[in-house]
Formats: sequence, structure tokens, C-alpha cells
Amino acid sequence: MPDDLNAFNSAAFLDYLERVGTLQKSTIRRVALAANEATTRVERVILELGLLEEEVVYKALADFMGVRYVTIDDIDHDLVRSRLLETGFMKRALVVPIALVDDQYAIATAYPDMADTLASVSFLLNARVIGAMASPSTIAAVLTFANAQDIAPSDVAASGDVERLRALANDGPVISLVNDIIGKAVGLGASDVHIEAQDGGARVRYRVDGLLRIDRLIPEDIRSSVASRLKIMANLNISEKRRPQDGRADIVVRGRNIDIRMSTLPTQFGESIVLRLLDRARMQLDWKALQFPPDRIAEIEKLMSFPNGIFLVAGPTGSGKTTTLYTALRGINTDDRKIVTVEDPVEYSLDGVNQVQVDPAIDMSFAAALRAILRQDPNVVMVGEIRDEETAEIAVRAALIGRLVLSTIHTNDAISAVDRLIDLKVAPYLVGATLRGVLSQRLVRRNCADCAGAGCDQCGSSGKRGRMAVSEMLTVSSTIADAIGQGARGPALLAAAVDEGFAPIAKQAETLVKEGVLSSQEAHRALGQD
Repeated sequence: MPDDLNAFNSAAFLDYLERVGTLQKSTIRRVALAANEATTRVERVILELGLLEEEVVYKALADFMGVRYVTIDDIDHDLVRSRLLETGFMKRALVVPIALVDDQYAIATAYPDMADTLASVSFLLNARVIGAMASPSTIAAVLTFANAQDIAPSDVAASGDVERLRALANDGPVISLVNDIIGKAVGLGASDVHIEAQDGGARVRYRVDGLLRIDRLIPEDIRSSVASRLKIMANLNISEKRRPQDGRADIVVRGRNIDIRMSTLPTQFGESIVLRLLDRARMQLDWKALQFPPDRIAEIEKLMSFPNGIFLVAGPTGSGKTTTLYTALRGINTDDRKIVTVEDPVEYSLDGVNQVQVDPAIDMSFAAALRAILRQDPNVVMVGEIRDEETAEIAVRAALIGRLVLSTIHTNDAISAVDRLIDLKVAPYLVGATLRGVLSQRLVRRNCADCAGAGCDQCGSSGKRGRMAVSEMLTVSSTIADAIGQGARGPALLAAAVDEGFAPIAKQAETLVKEGVLSSQEAHRALGQD
């Protein structure tokens, strides 16, 4: 280990990884170049690129530096909870106390440049300290447990039962299992993790590219402990198993900050738990990433240039509607516009945009937030979803007084979005006067470029790799606006739109199938039509 811990040498560490055979020379060059261009630490680049598991990286760091590598089982949780160090400091510095031996504190950190951190800890404690290496996930988990232990349990269960549940949830093997489940999900790029109670245990499934796949089975004897561990992470009541609960957690996985939204549901054999994973680092807000064709991008950007009106993105849950709206907002986010959003939840932070979180607990609904937003003199308003009559009414009113309103709506196609607004008691003539366009989209799995859909190692023999958006755009011309105002709905409105050049989503899917980009089976699965 270098005499000066501040002298951590990233190039020497990469040489070490090559020397011990952990990474190949070509990969080392790739990491060094990426770290230099992004001015990011090499260990974070390795994790971001998915080259090594987090535990492997931090064990290697510990070996290289000649310090001890510690896991969650090595840490004295009572010492962490004792508030020896202030929680905010531990979170910021990614540091926790491990143990006290002979008036010397062992301190674990996730930063290789640990000298300044250790000096600060030594000053705060007025004691000698010795450093050790831990992964960011380990430190985050320890701090999560420390915070959760401070939460008073509900009187739903006896205090002894609660303590037993906590003890089981904090058991080392259970923690490792949960970390592995979440870590693998992040590595696969899964959007959701389903942990479903069954007779004799629970099964774990990942939603990858829109489809669920079974990963493993959890034995019955640890199923409840896994559920309790997840509840502790999300600050939920671990003793309440009879009612649904919702919670959130922020954790570090493979060097990335992951936001988890958790939902529990009592079922016949126990609780079903679903984790929605949001990896903000992987969210790409550009049309190229969504793979919209150039003519579709031009249509959307034209609508975004309007000073007022309503633009809707339609589709089922998981069709990429919010990402499309974020991308559209990013394109018009300039200093001369005030943009305000109301969302549930705020999924991505946009610099310069005022974003409001819906909170039913304090009566901050979409409609209530939208009313307040209109008093903020916005140019552009984004509403996470138009789901009720009041929100629809206020959105139309905002468009009428000169605001550009963007929102999502749960309908199967663009034409049905018009019907939905009218069903929400918006007068047809107001829909025709304010609606500028409706984009309806689906996310479909592309054929693997390496094997043309035949199946290979690169796509896990599935024949599919990556997703893209297929879409249809209803542009509300003056002719379409008149038709809507005169009460045209459903088939009549579709016929009028086709006369104006509207192409249903199936047309684009058909073209992509002919070009070999999609399989006909995938198009049918996503669209529900031949």
C-alpha cells in the first residue's frame, strides 16, 4: 500500500487488475480512456460499463491498497446506531465505523483516496483510526438499517415479534441474497423485480425489455426474512402483512444511484413485493436513443414549437410515455421559457425546470398542483397524467389562456385519446380548439443485430436485444379540429384522420417487420394485432 493514502494511483490500480488477470489489456485501455474523457474515477467506470461486479472491484481495491475488505457481517451495527458519527456525514463521506479495539477505531470507506476522510474522522472522534475498504452498497445498506431501527413499530404485532423480524432481516445471508437479487436486476437492465409468495416459498422474476423472466426460487424458511429486509430498506412497517404498503428507497448498486419504488400486496400464500427500479444514469433523453424515425421527430418538434395547446402521449403502462415527454421538454428547455411539471413521482431531474411531486397525503393532487402552477406564470406545463375530469378541465383552461400543456393519457391509440377527453366531460369544441396532437407509442424488442433474430450468446439466445419505440401521430389540423368539434368520434374520426395522412401504428410496425428490424411475433405481442 502507498505510504500516503492520498496518493492512490488509478493507473497503477489498472495495471494491477491486468497483472492479476482480472481485466484484459484491451479492456484496461477502454476504462482508462473513458475515465479520462468523463473525468470519473476508474472504479466507477468499471462498474458503469458492467465489466465487474461491485464486490470484485472493491476487494481488488482493498488488496491493491493493502487494507482490509469488510462486508456487512464485519460491521458493528450498534456502533453505527450509537451516532458516534453524524448520519449526514457518514452518507456524504460513504464511511461507517466498524469496531473499537484498544482505543483505536476501525473505519470503513468506499473511497480509495481515504486519507482525508480518515483524518476528518480522527479529528471528530479525537482518537486514532485505521482504514478499511467497503463497497458503496455495503455502506448504504448499513446506514439504511441504522435509520430503519429508529422507526417505532406499529402496534399491529407484539414488540418481540418485530424484533425477531428485524433480527432475521438483518442476518448476513439474507442481506447478501437481497443485494444479489437487486444487483442482478440492475446488471440485466430490468425495470421491475417481482418477488411473489407461493406455496412453499417465493419466486423472483425480472422484467427485462418489457417481458418477465424467472430468475430463482426463495425457500419458505427465509421468504419472510427477505420481505422484512426489503421493507426495512423502504422504511415500511415490517410487522404489517395484512394491508398493501408503498415505499421508496435510494441505494447504490454497481456504483450507480438506484431509486426503488416498492409495493407490497397480501396474497394467498404471503406478500407479493414489486420493486420498480429507476436508474437515472441510464435514462437517455434524446430521440436517437428512443429510435424514432426522422419524420416523427420533426412532427414532435413542430408541436413543441407551438406557444399554446395540448400535446398528449398515449399508450399503456411501460410504453415509454414519460421518457418521450422528458425528451420533448429537454428540447425546449431554454432560458426564455418557464417550464413547470407536476409528476407522480418525479422520475428525472431536469436542470432549469420546476418539478412538483404529487402527494395525496397533503391533498396535493394533479389538479390541485396544476391550479397552483397556473399562478406561477409558466410558458409550458407538463402534467404526469390526465386521469380525471378536474385535471382535464384545468389542462384545457391552461391551453386556452396561452400555455403549452404536455401530458400522458392511458388509451390504446391516438384516436381513443380524443374520445377519452370527451368522456372526461371536456366539450368537443374545446378539445378541437386546444388539442394540437396525440402521439401513441409502444416499446418493442428489436431483433438482435448480431444474429438477425436467430439467437446467439450476445442476446442470451432470445433473438432479441434492446427496445425501440413504434408510434402513430394524430396531428390536429383545422379539418380534424372541425371534425372533433362537430362530434366525430371513433371510426368517423379515424376516417377523417386517414384522409389527412394519418398512418396507424400497425403501418410502421409492418415496415419494420419487412426490414427485419422486428419479428412479426413481436409486433403482434406489442400491438395485439396482425
